[in-house]
Amino acid sequence: MRILAFGDSYVAGVGDPGHQGWIGRALAGRPEVTLYNLGVRGDTSADVLARFPAEAAARLTGAEVCGLVFAFGRNDASQAEGRERLTAAESLKNAHSLLTQGAARAPVLMVGPPPADEPALAARVEGLNEAFKTLCVRLKVPYIDILRPLAVSGTWLAEAQAGDGAHPGAAGYQQMAELVAAHPAWRSFTGLG
Repeated sequence: MRILAFGDSYVAGVGDPGHQGWIGRALAGRPEVTLYNLGVRGDTSADVLARFPAEAAARLTGAEVCGLVFAFGRNDASQAEGRERLTAAESLKNAHSLLTQGAARAPVLMVGPPPADEPALAARVEGLNEAFKTLCVRLKVPYIDILRPLAVSGTWLAEAQAGDGAHPGAAGYQQMAELVAAHPAWRSFTGLG
């Protein structure tokens, strides 16, 4: 099985000293899965949408089962030059395009954004998380909401504060990997359920 994971620095695993991130950890011990980690630091959903067609076409094959994972949102909600990088409406439009384009090529799954510590950013991320969840229900795309569990545990946010302010270390990514890997949608998507 091939899994193509599209997203931002959290998909890439920025801050993880083992360079696995959550998706590498969620697939640990699965040698039958070929992972293409297509996370790019700083990417918004608009950036992912712009590069998706070419990057997917180069890696999707009819020779084996393929799946597409999308995970983004924190950068959409972050601010640049005093305003949000993308509005919620723009983020939803991009997510809709990615999920529908992706579903035309292979099974898709979406993982929600992780928590933020700064209150205004946290509120914007929470709003996007709920909007993405609603969109996925409408499109019948599995959605894994990791925001609240990561926020409540405190590990993710504590490691992010100790690091660059946004990205956790190994324990935060491990916790996210465990949440994702235990979810029935992930188990079904990766052939375990």
